[in-house]
Amino acid sequence: MGTWSQPNTTAKATQLKKLMASPIIKTEAADLLYHLCGDDDLFDSFEELESNEDVRLYVKTHIKETIENFHLSLLKWDEAAILICKNLYVR
Repeated sequence: MGTWSQPNTTAKATQLKKLMASPIIKTEAADLLYHLCGDDDLFDSFEELESNEDVRLYVKTHIKETIENFHLSLLKWDEAAILICKNLYVR
């Protein structure tokens, strides 16, 4: 299990924000999210859903956990990326 991509840059976080504005259907989720928040645990959690269900709640939960633990990340996080991502789950 592992993480290969995080929305740790302003560009990636902005892309994720735009993507999260509309439903992300399970069958398309891995392709759409692969380079933004690629994580085995996240993608495995999608298995609980039907093929036409929206995965955004799972992504929000994953992002929240990632931000709360970003100090453990091997990647450097832009301050702007952190704020953008926090706004995805704090509403």
